[in-house]
Amino acid sequence: MQDELYTTGAVSGKNFFVYLRFLSTSVMLLFAFLSFSQTTYSEYLHAARQKESSGDISGAIAACSWAISLKDDLDSAYFLRGVAFLKTGELKSATNDLSKAIKINPQYADAYFFRGIVKASKQDYIGAVKDISRAAEIDPKNPKIFYNRAIAEAYMGDYSDAIDDLKKAIELKPDYIEAYYSRAYWQDMSGSYYEAIADYQKVTELNPKHIEAYIGMATVKYMNGEKESACSDLKKAIGIGSIKAEELSNVFCK
Repeated sequence: MQDELYTTGAVSGKNFFVYLRFLSTSVMLLFAFLSFSQTTYSEYLHAARQKESSGDISGAIAACSWAISLKDDLDSAYFLRGVAFLKTGELKSATNDLSKAIKINPQYADAYFFRGIVKASKQDYIGAVKDISRAAEIDPKNPKIFYNRAIAEAYMGDYSDAIDDLKKAIELKPDYIEAYYSRAYWQDMSGSYYEAIADYQKVTELNPKHIEAYIGMATVKYMNGEKESACSDLKKAIGIGSIKAEELSNVFCK
């Protein structure tokens, strides 16, 4: 009986060690699988960024979808796919993905920013300002946020706030040509003619071939009785190759 018990115990012990080896191998395979999965979704994200930057938007969307299928809490994957949907004009899908990115990461400034851009694309300027303002709270040193909020504000007719935001954008990025040009336009629209001229002038200093700045500056000057200076600006635009400036010159400078 003792021999039988000993034999049974020996067999059980052997099976136990076999089980341990099997368990150890299984754990190693599990970690290898998890590591492989992590690498895979990271690679899909990397591929999505490359495809998006090269203009392959449908490829970027597909790569993001694969990444999400492997790990469904990837805020960056939802964000990238949302931006891609925005570029294809699929605004509902863009909103859904950007909202998911925000739900996963409530401090995702770029997700709020681009959701605001989506809303502006749908002419929901109030919603756009709200989302872009949230982005500004999270990332207050980003000039593009203030620039785009200014555009939304201007579309609502709120020129004063738009000009203030463009000022902030310029403070953060002193060579921000688009901000100077937009501020010049909205200052002209709000009756601040000399401030508009100064901003148009700054644009031409930063980019001496900015045709629209010369035309804008010439128009403001002409409307305020500075015909000679206006015609000089139009002449510069004509020299760059502007047909529009030539047409205006035929009207203003006879």
